[in-house]
Amino acid sequence: MSILDLRYADWDREVDSSNTPVVVEFWHQSCPLCKKIESTVMGLPTKLGERAKLVRLNVMDSRENRRLAIDKGVVGTPTFKVYCRGVEVGEIVGLETTENLMGTIENLLKNCS
Repeated sequence: MSILDLRYADWDREVDSSNTPVVVEFWHQSCPLCKKIESTVMGLPTKLGERAKLVRLNVMDSRENRRLAIDKGVVGTPTFKVYCRGVEVGEIVGLETTENLMGTIENLLKNCS
């Protein structure tokens, strides 16, 4: 599985209408913590397998992406939110170790069944 670079226009199709749980990373290229966690993020699709898909929304890419992040309650980057059938079931904010990030995502995915 790979990582999808998400844009505002894709949100409904890729997140709200998804039958598969979705992990969304809200990030941007100038975020120092996003850069530190990037290798962890790149390994998430392998760790998640078919249980969830990973998408990334660059909050600084467009005005629409910024507005979407604000509407979703994102106040800092990196922020990871887990959605099940379009409903947010939890979030992780800031820099985390791979083990902590995956552990929290795994726990949140249990809310999707």
